[in-house]
Amino acid sequence: MSRVIWPLAALLAFAACSGNGPAVVDSAGGTGGSTDGGTEISPIPDNLKVNLEAIAYDGTTLQVQIAGLDSTPTLVTFDRAETLDLNGYKAFKMQEDALDRMFVALAKTSDDGSVTAATVSDGGQFNRHYGGGIYSRNGAFTPPVIGSGPGAGQVSYAGDYVGVMNGRVQYGDPTSELLDPGTADPAITPQQSSRVSGAIFLNANFSENLVNGAIYDRVIVDEGFALDDVILVPTTIGSDGTFIGTTEFENQTPNGSYGGIFGGTSANSVAGVVYLTEVESSFDNEQEHGAFVLTKCGPDNTSPACSYVAP
Repeated sequence: MSRVIWPLAALLAFAACSGNGPAVVDSAGGTGGSTDGGTEISPIPDNLKVNLEAIAYDGTTLQVQIAGLDSTPTLVTFDRAETLDLNGYKAFKMQEDALDRMFVALAKTSDDGSVTAATVSDGGQFNRHYGGGIYSRNGAFTPPVIGSGPGAGQVSYAGDYVGVMNGRVQYGDPTSELLDPGTADPAITPQQSSRVSGAIFLNANFSENLVNGAIYDRVIVDEGFALDDVILVPTTIGSDGTFIGTTEFENQTPNGSYGGIFGGTSANSVAGVVYLTEVESSFDNEQEHGAFVLTKCGPDNTSPACSYVAP
């Protein structure tokens, strides 16, 4: 049972009593810690957390604290939303009533239980939306053994990317989970986040401590609308196995930030989040909060991209 020391009493109680899997937790202060080999939380920068203040997730239950959350408790238990599950990421939702913001969250823990990522966003109301993401590791960072030769320290990761973006799904749409607003004026009704599906590929070099990659085949699932690819600009891997970097479109126009954490034996897994302030070159005012949980290419990962990677 993972136990996390945290200044928020509600988070402490949830993490200590959680069932299987590590809890993802963070607070507005952006600091973290670990106890007796349990869940490690590295400081997550504000440009990735955005409005998110805390998340607790044990693989079954998700609790969220977010600035702008329309609910009385500061840490709110979301409802499971199986119909919104995407690419192996579990979906959760929260809406107090038909005229309150409707939030959708997506979360996943790696198959080896070493890393977890979660992201959440509402669909927008009154010209604003709220969202963010958090990642964590269960246990210490153990990088792979670096051999000799031209490929020394080079490791690839591939898998599915998911995201939630603002301002697309209305009540009555096929994938809507919004409460019925009746005859309320559209000026005061909320929207539901649209889900984004994609593939993600990372190359990490643990000899030079650098990571980069791309998110591609991005699609707004609820509409079938294809989105631009996103480049994960090369950035440094810290001594604790974390990384923070920037994103851009293929024409090198900056459009956001990404970050994550390596975990598992020989950095077998990696989890992270993405915040895009520009979702698509033809869109205005849309923003995307994404997450990824990936396994190293090899026997445990036969994703299509891994077939082109040297063993």
